Amino acid sequence: MQSDENTSAHVRQSAEDKLNELLQKLFELSVIVYDFQPDGNKLVWKKINEIIEHYKDIDDLKDGIDSFIPEEVINFVEHGKNPDIFTQAFVERAATENQFTNGKIKAVGEFRQLLSDEFTKSFPDLYDNANGMLESQETTSTVQPTTLPE
Repeated sequence: MQSDENTSAHVRQSAEDKLNELLQKLFELSVIVYDFQPDGNKLVWKKINEIIEHYKDIDDLKDGIDSFIPEEVINFVEHGKNPDIFTQAFVERAATENQFTNGKIKAVGEFRQLLSDEFTKSFPDLYDNANGMLESQETTSTVQPTTLPE
């Protein structure tokens, strides 16, 4: 496991280095194109071929990286937004959904207690059976089929 992490870290570092080199090549190409001279045509083609090679190298490195970046984060970056905004919105949405779910769980628990109380008042002779059903449901995470005495 440790060697996988080292390999992944090495590949990630190589990809980062290649991206930095690619940025440098793109900058060099922009300088050449900005100050273009008719006799510099071969130099432009050479830089374009170097950029294509860098893209190929980066594409080869992608399989060694096991990180996942959500598409929404990439879209945020492409639109010039801070990806921390996505993270903040995601955490806030998760907290809201968590509160909603906790409210539902609490409501179901209160309903179960109310139902048990009303069941006990209405059918006192079946109280022991109802207690047994509720206790078995509280101790298990799945619903167990119960049979009522005939």
